[in-house]
Amino acid sequence: MNTTNVNPARNGVTTTVQVSSAGYNHGNSASIRFNTQDLGENFYNRGLNVAVFDEFTGQPIFGTTFDTFNSGNSESFTQFVSTLPLGRIVAIAIKDDANFNLSERGKRACKSLGSRLIDDLQFRSSWAIIGQTGAAPGTATEKLSNQAAVTCSREITATKVSVPSFTIAATSAGNNWGNMAQVTCNGELVFFTGGYQRGLNVVVFDPSNGRQLQSRSFDVYADPANADAFADWIETIPQGRVVAIAAKDDASFNFSDRAKTACKSIGSTQIDRLQFRGSWAIVGVKGASGGAVIENLNNFGSVSVNAWFPVLESPPVTPSVTQPVAQPIESRESGTGNKKQVVIIGLVLAILIIIVIGAILINKD
Repeated sequence: MNTTNVNPARNGVTTTVQVSSAGYNHGNSASIRFNTQDLGENFYNRGLNVAVFDEFTGQPIFGTTFDTFNSGNSESFTQFVSTLPLGRIVAIAIKDDANFNLSERGKRACKSLGSRLIDDLQFRSSWAIIGQTGAAPGTATEKLSNQAAVTCSREITATKVSVPSFTIAATSAGNNWGNMAQVTCNGELVFFTGGYQRGLNVVVFDPSNGRQLQSRSFDVYADPANADAFADWIETIPQGRVVAIAAKDDASFNFSDRAKTACKSIGSTQIDRLQFRGSWAIVGVKGASGGAVIENLNNFGSVSVNAWFPVLESPPVTPSVTQPVAQPIESRESGTGNKKQVVIIGLVLAILIIIVIGAILINKD
């Protein structure tokens, strides 16, 4: 599988993030670029297009869109920002419009990234920002215009070694919003026998290199038993595996509490909000805590999420809780040596006793 080297593995390398935004009347587009690479080719949509970068390596981590034109998505954006670690770099580009239904809490979330201009945002304005979680208002790099498209850029100097990465993306559209689902790795579509089906389309990846391990569809709309089958399957996935899910048509009907718990076991925090024929996409990790992964849910439109993972030299090992703890090599060797010494001493004493008894018997004779 091909991997994308988004940042050379060297300390002190300076890279550039460039963000462009155009409201509906000024080009109706969005772009977030990392050096020469456009990060969001498959997820740009109306609203707030967001990409998150590691503040030490400069590498991208997550990407998605929050369509704040529709109610409810402003809260999803606010929650997303609140879960990011302190100091994480966040780039946002508006496409079409993001002001309609953007709540005060959503604007405060923007200010928590260092925005000074968000209160000036109007219907179908253009706004681009490169901020950082926990930053003071006014410290971000940003531009806003109600009359034209805008672009801003910021350099990031890596202070830690970064590595090649692979990208996993998931796209979901409920029946009324496109009726489709897809999962890709490095831009290549993951193949499903019979195609992507109604319900939940699930792919499991090796977390060290992005290799596809399993894929399966669960039509929970057709049969409530498929919700339990989905939960059974998720429960058997080993800890640490990457799990991508894309809903198609509808995945809410017959979706049980146990199935929702299975979704939460890969890091979902939004699955309880899924409505009939809503869209839901997640790139999760088995055993991840809530909010530690990228997901998006929209009951009134389509969604896409991107996740970047570093390529590792060897897969991480999660020992079983029932696995016996290995005794230290030194202790095992020491114990073996002691046993040998006891055996030898025992043999010597036995020989000496035999010699003494033999001597006594000879003297009697």
